[in-house]
Amino acid sequence: MPVATTAYPHRDLTKSNAQFQRAVQRLPLGVSSTFRYWGDDRTIYVHRGKGGRTWDIDGNGYVDYRLGYGPAILGYADDRVDAAARKGMEVGGVFALSTEKELTVADRISKMVPAAELVRFSNSGTEAVMAALRLARAYTGREEYLLVEGGYHGLFDAAMWMADMDHWSPGGNADPEVVPYGKGIPPTVKKLAHLVPMNDLQRLEDTFKTQGDRLAAMLIEPIQGNCCGISARRDYVQLARDLCDRYGVLLIIDEVKTGFRVGKGGIQGILGIRPDITTFAKAIANGYPISLVAGREDVMRTFRYGGASHGGTYTAHSVSLAAAEECLRILDETPALDTLAGYGERLKAGISEILTARGVTHSFSGHPSMFGIFFAAEPPDNYRAWKTSDYSFYDRMAHYLHDLGIIVEPDSREPWFMCEAHGLDDTCLTDTLRAVETAVDLTLQDQADGRLDAAE
Repeated sequence: MPVATTAYPHRDLTKSNAQFQRAVQRLPLGVSSTFRYWGDDRTIYVHRGKGGRTWDIDGNGYVDYRLGYGPAILGYADDRVDAAARKGMEVGGVFALSTEKELTVADRISKMVPAAELVRFSNSGTEAVMAALRLARAYTGREEYLLVEGGYHGLFDAAMWMADMDHWSPGGNADPEVVPYGKGIPPTVKKLAHLVPMNDLQRLEDTFKTQGDRLAAMLIEPIQGNCCGISARRDYVQLARDLCDRYGVLLIIDEVKTGFRVGKGGIQGILGIRPDITTFAKAIANGYPISLVAGREDVMRTFRYGGASHGGTYTAHSVSLAAAEECLRILDETPALDTLAGYGERLKAGISEILTARGVTHSFSGHPSMFGIFFAAEPPDNYRAWKTSDYSFYDRMAHYLHDLGIIVEPDSREPWFMCEAHGLDDTCLTDTLRAVETAVDLTLQDQADGRLDAAE
């Protein structure tokens, strides 16, 4: 159908641009995490967040579908969780000693996640996965491990390996080379890491036949939180479970993003797979810093003097524990998860209606609480298929969405995250769909004019 001419949107980012110019003098790229840099003239600085929305220092308001990469599962500045956190401040912070609240929160987690027989707290997803891998090595006495292409397990050397798709020929017989995410990662670590493509059962079985007796662990995100929500099939994860049992390998399900988000028992509960070790982080405390490693009792008790080392000055901080106790209570005892997932379903339906009306082929992946959008009839089921697909339409649409007051990841890697507050505020949906309609029209306009691949 003909594409209507639509005016290009504009935001005033004068204050954010000025802040960037000041910040870059003291902070690399002007930010404290590389992924917050969106360009010299498009990096924004947040003034505040409430519910499902954020406002930048220029006063621009946004419906936010990044939610800090998922932690704000109830919404920013949730009154219930923040009130609990303030009570946690009265406890006194950290003591290098334990408090009763640790057991209270651990009991709740074990109730929600049957595989979490024992629990150890930490501060971030990266720290939790580091500890989980160390635990697996200590328990098995092995050093090597298996990763799934497209998975993300944090910013530490052992996990920062990926398939080099930029220099790979899909028509050849060779696999992509395994390369580090960036510089500074010792190449000696590479010999311990093995990668397999998602959802390829034969390759998984073949890899275990040749490497299984040397593997300490297999790490998997059944919904890939840094690769558009690409999802493992149930039979793939079940085969991983069976192979781990056969070869004495510990199965680590990384639920840093899916845990307490896609369901009370995480993605493992939906798939009906019980891991040996599991990691949780982002949704535990609605944005307060806390993570955990949990798993089988015999494995977890390897955390001991003379066994696997684990600790940290700020682990089980009184504020984060208090926030976690209340956030998990809400997720466990109220309809919050149904509310946010229901909102995700309505949002997908609205986006689909807009795209279908314009003849734009599309599909979704992941879970209603964290889904990816693809401009193809079927979503890819592995990293190789995504990396070799055309995601320029999504990238341009996301560019316009920012100018129209919708915050999503600037490229298609990160899923859209839902929060309870989105589902309790109908204006979030209407504002989003209005913006999506305009952004799609603008992107189609660029496509028709041959500008889709032009540099911004």
